[in-house]
Amino acid sequence: MRRVQIHYPQIDKIDFPSVYRDYEVRRDDPFFDRNYNLCILCGRCVRVCHEIRGASTVTFVFRGSHAVVGTVLDRPLQEVGCQFCGACVDVCPTGALTERAIKYEPLPDDQAKTICPLCSMGCELDVMLNKGRILSTRPSKEGAVNLGQACVKGRFAIKDTVYSSQRILKPMIRRRKELEEVSWDEALDFVAQRLKSYKGKEIGLIQSPQISCEGNFLVERFAREVVKSQNVDFSTGISPLEAFYETAHKDKVKPRFNFKREEISEADVILLAGLNLAVSHPILWLEVLKAVRKGTKLIMVSPDEPLGGRHTTVCLRVKPGSEASLFNYLSKRLLKDEQADGRVLEGQEFFTTDLAKLTAAKVVESTGIDENTLNYAARLLSEGKSCFIFGMGLIQDSRIEQNLAALWNLALLNKGRIIPLGLETNSRGLFEIKRKSGQKTKPFDQIVQEVKGGQIKALYLFGPVPGNKKLKTEFLVVQDSYLNKMSERADAVFPAATFAESDGMFVNVEGRMQSFHRVIEPLGDAKPDWWIVSQLALRWGKKDFLYKKSSDILRELKKAIPAFSKVSTSAQKGGLPRFIQESDKEKEKFMPLKYQERTELTSKTYPFLLGSEYNLDYYRSLILSDEIKGFEIIRNPRWFKLNPKDAKRLDLEDGDEVEVVSPVGKIKGIIRNTDSVPEGMVRSCLFWIEEPSSSPLLPVKIKRGK
Repeated sequence: MRRVQIHYPQIDKIDFPSVYRDYEVRRDDPFFDRNYNLCILCGRCVRVCHEIRGASTVTFVFRGSHAVVGTVLDRPLQEVGCQFCGACVDVCPTGALTERAIKYEPLPDDQAKTICPLCSMGCELDVMLNKGRILSTRPSKEGAVNLGQACVKGRFAIKDTVYSSQRILKPMIRRRKELEEVSWDEALDFVAQRLKSYKGKEIGLIQSPQISCEGNFLVERFAREVVKSQNVDFSTGISPLEAFYETAHKDKVKPRFNFKREEISEADVILLAGLNLAVSHPILWLEVLKAVRKGTKLIMVSPDEPLGGRHTTVCLRVKPGSEASLFNYLSKRLLKDEQADGRVLEGQEFFTTDLAKLTAAKVVESTGIDENTLNYAARLLSEGKSCFIFGMGLIQDSRIEQNLAALWNLALLNKGRIIPLGLETNSRGLFEIKRKSGQKTKPFDQIVQEVKGGQIKALYLFGPVPGNKKLKTEFLVVQDSYLNKMSERADAVFPAATFAESDGMFVNVEGRMQSFHRVIEPLGDAKPDWWIVSQLALRWGKKDFLYKKSSDILRELKKAIPAFSKVSTSAQKGGLPRFIQESDKEKEKFMPLKYQERTELTSKTYPFLLGSEYNLDYYRSLILSDEIKGFEIIRNPRWFKLNPKDAKRLDLEDGDEVEVVSPVGKIKGIIRNTDSVPEGMVRSCLFWIEEPSSSPLLPVKIKRGK
């Protein structure tokens, strides 16, 4: 333009005709608007959706001057498989894609970093602030875990989580049958005085895997040294990590638990079993996609067709409860094809002898998969370095040990890496604290039984408890960030600060130790969990519980538990990763096969099998779908997914209200038809914190709702 102006000074204006396309602004999807009038067709949203996220939900439609970015048949994003990760919004240069929640907010005047607390990945987020208030969050490009990517929770849920209307902002104690707001000193004195009236065996403490390592370490010390109780455990259902450890420990096997995210994409063959990785751990799913693009073979083992199934080399849709037979058959094929490397490991002779009894016909019958497909999967596993990742689907019935032993043996025979997934923010950190603390504690189920039996009379909750309507105690303390059913019945309520208002450390699913720091001032009188426990212990005269900051507790944690010995805040600031120290040397040994005949659970009375996924859409006791409308739209916990053929036989359509009845109870919900669920099965995604019976496979019948 400058050259044109110099050489042609008589031209004082050049018209570039602009045509307003007059497209309707699309507001029919949660979280962000699509205004294609501002779109310049750069294709960045299309590329990130296809090449990075592997979803391919948006693409170019039409040609020439009519070209526009859109979806198949112009359907809403949630109908074409969008997971609302927000990557397209982050790369859009013109504002054609705009986050709805901040559209009319002021521009940020500050920025801080934090660690996302909404799953066990621990993604690093950039927090946009204005006058000390959170506006929004975006994935940090420097994040070692997520490398500039996030999921729907980390991208769109943080602000509403912190500023929820359910926040507890003042200490409360019960007077004259009503909870009244009081000062911290009054609340702490009240709780200390009441707890001192009980013996240690009469006090139970329930931890939370969503609070920091420092907080959970002090809870362990408080139970052991102050109230002298062994009744301390965490409430959420057993995760794949803990189930695998328990199974291995019984057979004196010592597996490694640490891994690096990038190791997944280096594998030649990846086997995913019992999980929907694209939903439960989206950042790990991106590593799987990265591997697939490089030529890695992907095998999925699931009764359902999981999200992202089109990327698989082979999908083994097994009958529920037959996974162990499948894994054992694959092991037998590897031995028959002489793929073993000649190593003779402890237990191999008995393992080989037991496999000889397994016939292809029996496996085909139990799994529902034809022999050719089984043999093809076995050949794929023999083609190179393998990685086995499993989730909740393998530990949802009585065959936990059977399934995990069979998978371990297959991985050991194949020289593959096995990765059990932790579920919540600090599951791995709490797991290591409990495993290495040396304190003999009672499991959660036993604590609940003793509460119901009256042996435990005082209960101190740091996290939500499922089936809480049946838990009645003489004295109840709730330490949480949000109001819930238990806090309504509590004798004392302590307002705990959220992750955004405190400092500490989480250990993610890899075993990576990550520090997070306060990004805003605590709302109301909320205090960090470690501060509350520390101040309460001082009421017993325990001067060694006096801490000024979380780093003081961390130094003590390093000395007390060797697994944390390598943590260094200064090193982490420099970008050097620090992992949990695994002191035990890995011991490779075949586990004995644990045969358990597959029994038919369904009957004429209960013709369907209910399988429940573990819903992770919550933080502490706040259920995101109750607080954020977008989550209710995309992942409604009231959905019961049903095969369209079954729905047709029952004369049920999408949106119909139903009651799902089992021998142990009943739940109301909404029907959603999908081909991903096999006939004869109902799939739900319930909150374990609300439904303690949601883990096992249950026979059910479906009744039309009223």
